[in-house]
Amino acid sequence: MSWQASVFNMIFRLQKPGLKKKNFSQAKESMQATMARAEQAFKLPDYATLSHETINGVPCEWLSTGANQRGVVLYFHGGAFMVGSPPAAHRELAWRLSAAADMKVLLVDYRLTPEHIFPAALDDGLTVYRWLLDNGYIADHIAFAGDSAGGNMTLAVMLLAQQNNLPLPAAGVCLSPWADLTHVGDSIVSNEKKDPMLPVNILINAAQVYAGDKLLDDPLISPVFADFTGFPPLQVFAGSTEILLSDAQRIAENARAKNVEVEFKAWHKQAHAFPVMAQFLPEARQAITEMGKFLTTKIGTL
Repeated sequence: MSWQASVFNMIFRLQKPGLKKKNFSQAKESMQATMARAEQAFKLPDYATLSHETINGVPCEWLSTGANQRGVVLYFHGGAFMVGSPPAAHRELAWRLSAAADMKVLLVDYRLTPEHIFPAALDDGLTVYRWLLDNGYIADHIAFAGDSAGGNMTLAVMLLAQQNNLPLPAAGVCLSPWADLTHVGDSIVSNEKKDPMLPVNILINAAQVYAGDKLLDDPLISPVFADFTGFPPLQVFAGSTEILLSDAQRIAENARAKNVEVEFKAWHKQAHAFPVMAQFLPEARQAITEMGKFLTTKIGTL
């Protein structure tokens, strides 16, 4: 583990007890402040471009590092379905992924809780995917990706697309996916004290708000329970000590059971959604490089 990761883990550990004491509203306010600081620190390199587009009512951001890139990564940001708008904290990852995969990245600024509960976020994701299919992109040139709640959406929007008889994208990447909102995975207990960042109670509160009156084990809410038959190749990353490690492991196991190609990796002592911190962590930059290699092999040539 790099010294940078060790420092960040120490900082997260110092902040975790305070976050653990917060209710939903207080946690949302704290997380929003953290993401606002990320926006202030963000610097786009000269060879990359950032542009905004509202797609059928859904605000989105395009990140690109080339004029004629091979396709598009539809990226769903994390934030427990309650923060992340605008998706400024994910712009660093997005431009680096654009360069690594030679693809444009489209960040979806989907609706958030508590104002908009399930299935608003998924509906926004599917709306943008339909727009891509209707505007010159074919499924073989599209990948889904996301971290945390966005890793959940990577799978849930695929499932929703499948239910709507739409072609599925060529690949999916799940980073520290929050894919089981019932929180019955082994790592919720075994890694509770090891996880430097996430308190379990915050996720439990966020899950209840997001699901509303729906069952938490609905596969569209907790895609770890989904039938992965027909899904495209998946790449799944998680930190070895995070409480959501079991979510990632079970996705990989369940997908393989349905003959889906899966590349899974547990990164040694990395924090939740660590690739988002690519500006600071060498492990995050390495993970993005591996994401780029994976997508390069799965996305058809234009």
